[in-house]
Amino acid sequence: MLPVLLFAGSAAVLALFSFDRVLEPSRHFHFMDLANSFLDGRLDTDTPRRFRGGQDRPDDPPGLQDAVDRHLTDGSGKAIGWNDWATVREITLTDDTVVKGVFPWSDQQGDQKKRFITFDRREYVIDADLDVARTCGPNGNARCDESRHYMSFPPFPAFVMMPGFLIWGYDFNDVLFTVLNAALNALLLFTLLEYLRTRGLSAPPPRENVLLSILFTFGTVNFFSAIRGEVWYSALILAITAHAAYILFAIEARRPLLAGLMLGLGMATRTPIAFAVPFFALEMFRDGDRMRWPGWGTLLRKGALFAAPVLAIGLALMAYNQARFENPFEFGHTYIANGTRASIRDHGLFSWWFLKANLAAAITNPPVIDTFPPFIHITRHGLSLFFVTPALIYVLWPARWSAFARNAAITAAVVSIPDLFYQNTGWEQFGYRFGLDFLPYLFLLLAVGGASFGTRTFKVLLVASFLMAALGAVTFDRMGQFYYE
Repeated sequence: MLPVLLFAGSAAVLALFSFDRVLEPSRHFHFMDLANSFLDGRLDTDTPRRFRGGQDRPDDPPGLQDAVDRHLTDGSGKAIGWNDWATVREITLTDDTVVKGVFPWSDQQGDQKKRFITFDRREYVIDADLDVARTCGPNGNARCDESRHYMSFPPFPAFVMMPGFLIWGYDFNDVLFTVLNAALNALLLFTLLEYLRTRGLSAPPPRENVLLSILFTFGTVNFFSAIRGEVWYSALILAITAHAAYILFAIEARRPLLAGLMLGLGMATRTPIAFAVPFFALEMFRDGDRMRWPGWGTLLRKGALFAAPVLAIGLALMAYNQARFENPFEFGHTYIANGTRASIRDHGLFSWWFLKANLAAAITNPPVIDTFPPFIHITRHGLSLFFVTPALIYVLWPARWSAFARNAAITAAVVSIPDLFYQNTGWEQFGYRFGLDFLPYLFLLLAVGGASFGTRTFKVLLVASFLMAALGAVTFDRMGQFYYE
């Protein structure tokens, strides 16, 4: 009965805070569009060629034009552009050379905008009037310059949502899907924490494990993320599902095949999850509260079972990327905004250049208390994890340290690496949403750290965590007066 109440209660509260959002699909329908492309046997999509206020077409899936209109309209009813689709150009030059890539400086003035960078990083200077062949089109006299559009996020959520797409088309309610997924995560986290207790790895009784599950759901950046739907947030919430299941199966390396499958599905949802491999590897060597050599037979058998699904899914993802961008490690983010995003253009997707801003977003960014209403303001980089969830301070001073805690801490640090060096802090956000990639490990550390959850200090921090997270759930993308532009 307790698990059912946890799921149902979480779903009800999340739906309540989602409010009007939960009644219809979100504006950002990327995974629906990818599901449609897969069902049509395509890797690209023509959807970004459509216009706001256009007419339904006879062969449209249900709700397509409505989805386009929602995406191209902001909250005030103003027309806006396409957000986070990757666009590349395929150009045939007058000497019949075919090049694929982008004009990264097309937003600049002068000859700079003619610089073209191919998938394999070769550079051309292309004058659209002089250098492009005019032998294409139905009459053979059009310019041979075609834009191709792709969904630039890992594809597993599109497969999960595909049954809904087959029933409702683009009218599939991704907000409700994400709310229910987050409620399932509350149940899954409780199951994980209870498993730790039954294995003698943690001391909290069931009621405190329920409290930790509720804290994760409603006292962290999970809260404002879970009630939105939308491509970015749906992926983060679904990744928690795969990640928590991976951890559950990886404890003591007891279920290597299932652990590998969950890790593979997690990285097909959020690529940083691929960095969680050390947890399974370290657990193979843990025996109670010490490390020991498991023997070559056990090591090879469990390692092979774990690696098989990871490699299969990883190779499939690499083939998917190679077919689209001729690069097995490129999901398409380099080509968002036609490749003109300055930070990516100048420093790539990952760089030391981004570390300072990401560390601030993850660890130190505070709310700004000032003298004009509403007296508390938040930058669009969001609050750090510790300001959203002050109770996480207990992770830094555990009362008890164990081999399992060390394994969880090492994995959390490794998983955070791609997020901390990424070209984006998570902008725009209430709190550091990318922290959801490694937050499950921080809750493992809370559970096994031996902290007393009955103290006055913890209760104060717990209430503060719920209040801060609720502030984000209520205000983000609804009450702009709380946020600096």
